[in-house]
Amino acid sequence: MRKHLIWLLAALLFSCHGCKDKNQYAGLPEELAELCINIDKHPKRAENYYKRANYYYQHEEIDKGIADMQTAIKLQPDSSKYYVMISDLYFAQHETDLTEEMLLKAISTDENNNEARLKLAELQFHTRQFEDCEKTIDEATQRQPHNPKAYLIKAFMLKDMQDTVGYLRMLQLVIDQDPRETKAYLELGYFYQQRNDPMAVSYYQNALKVDPGNVEIHYNLGKMFQDMDKFEEAEQEYKTAIAIDSTHIPSLNNLGYLYLDENFKKYDKAVELFTRVLQVNPKFVYAVCNRGVAYEYMGNYVAARKDYEEALELSTNFEPAILGLNRLDKLQH
Repeated sequence: MRKHLIWLLAALLFSCHGCKDKNQYAGLPEELAELCINIDKHPKRAENYYKRANYYYQHEEIDKGIADMQTAIKLQPDSSKYYVMISDLYFAQHETDLTEEMLLKAISTDENNNEARLKLAELQFHTRQFEDCEKTIDEATQRQPHNPKAYLIKAFMLKDMQDTVGYLRMLQLVIDQDPRETKAYLELGYFYQQRNDPMAVSYYQNALKVDPGNVEIHYNLGKMFQDMDKFEEAEQEYKTAIAIDSTHIPSLNNLGYLYLDENFKKYDKAVELFTRVLQVNPKFVYAVCNRGVAYEYMGNYVAARKDYEEALELSTNFEPAILGLNRLDKLQH
């Protein structure tokens, strides 16, 4: 009987200890509370601090994350991934020197840590240390030739260096190595769209095969179709973008503008779209003025004048509004 009693008391003590831990962190999110309890139970286990630091990083509590990573590194100074984690936290605070120092420490701790090299290359690109960036990328690709992320960083670097041929070649290499890298398709789409080259369409369409819910791609493709006078295709892309994000101002505004065209003449729908833009951003002067144009086409000159005058209040000497008022003045004489 005594033996059974001892086991019962032990079970009760263990149970109460667990209750105490949970009550202590009752006000915290469940995931964070569990991380804190694990640290209390194993205060010398570096991995627990790493996990909580990652939680803090994801929830933008950067100072707390740094404190945890400093503890983790003190407990286990030979872990390369810990230096990478704290580098992310320092970068979030725009501490580029400390970020670089931690990434170099990660590489010196483990020379095969290519994640650290790629982050270092990104940092060097960000701080415009192009020679160092290229050297770091070369080191990364020597260790891992199939490395689309490294070549993507190099593409952006070559773009900033105005090496157009190298930039395009790197982007194509990225796609060859990873046909699902939407950033490369987007960049190629931008490049050809700026030159009014229809090749932009195929790159945007390829990007949408990978990421069909990307509002930016649908908008860019719509704008490209609009510039090519393919108005029905443009309309569909803008509608798709708006269906994904009902507050996407560029798509709402461009579709409204499209409806002013003589190919559509959907002036009432244009008014509705420009009004939706202004519900998101009441000071978007182009939407105010464009709605005035829609009202003018509908023959509602009072509403049109009101919008043109409001556009001038938002932007003095806004020429489209001045021209609109001049047209109305001529109609009244």
